[in-house]
Amino acid sequence: MRKLFFKCVRDFCLQAIIFIALFVFNSCGDAERDEFPRRNFSGFFDLRFSEYSQNVFTARRDMDGNLVGVNGIVVYNSGDSYYAFDLMCPHEKSSGCSLTVDIENDPLIAVCQCCGSKFLLASPYGEILEGPAEQSLHVYDAGVNANNILVVYSGY
Repeated sequence: MRKLFFKCVRDFCLQAIIFIALFVFNSCGDAERDEFPRRNFSGFFDLRFSEYSQNVFTARRDMDGNLVGVNGIVVYNSGDSYYAFDLMCPHEKSSGCSLTVDIENDPLIAVCQCCGSKFLLASPYGEILEGPAEQSLHVYDAGVNANNILVVYSGY
């Protein structure tokens, strides 16, 4: 009876160790896949100013001169929501490879200068339209306060 008890305890402990190991390895997998550089910031943009009242604008600094994003940000106004993305390409992940937006001719698309990947700005997720990028744009939180100030922040 005692041998049976110890065998059951041993089997239970072994199963628990395997379960915990699988959980830990799967949790770490997400962190390894998202290697996008992180920078904690809050940026403020007065929507009464012409440079921020457009449907799409890019910025390296906010209205107070503070740096925003890793390589700067691009903001898209969908009419009822604002979508904010980092200007760093998620494929290249280099400060030398920023996205560009042709605001006059094609304001819905951001293009990487280095790899040529194209991303949709008119979307909350900045989806890939054309690779080689395999990840969507890095998204930041954005909202408008009671004073008509757009606040974009990293959320971490």
